[in-house]
Amino acid sequence: MPHHIIGSCASSGFANRLKACLYGAGYTRQDISVGTGISEQVLTDYVNGSTQPTLSDIEKIARFVQVNPAWLAFRIGEKKLPSEAELITPYLEEANLSAEQLEEKYCQAGKNEHPLFKKTTWAFSIGEDDTVLEYWAWVAFRIGRALGKRSPH
Repeated sequence: MPHHIIGSCASSGFANRLKACLYGAGYTRQDISVGTGISEQVLTDYVNGSTQPTLSDIEKIARFVQVNPAWLAFRIGEKKLPSEAELITPYLEEANLSAEQLEEKYCQAGKNEHPLFKKTTWAFSIGEDDTVLEYWAWVAFRIGRALGKRSPH
């Protein structure tokens, strides 16, 4: 997979947002490095603005410090992402649906994906070896997990 460099991040305050996220929460560079797999030197270069971040690194850092990747990179949207539990509230009635029932429900509505759990996120999870589930099984699992269930059924 190619690494896409985000050239405008440094000039748009990326380094300052990164510092605020990392050090404001009390993390050390070593914490971030261990949690993201990004070397301490690269993190230092990002914080100093001497190196432009990759999309992959922005995503890893944002996940680790639990902020919106778009906000971290470009100051777009809200800083804090809502929790899955907050987002799932409109979909509580789906908690007892199987993968097949979810697929049928959304396909009948003319949609090929769940409004909350997008196929791009599922594909990213496959790429990161976070799941081997088919899309609708993954959606059912994520709904169950957001509601604190061990399995979606």
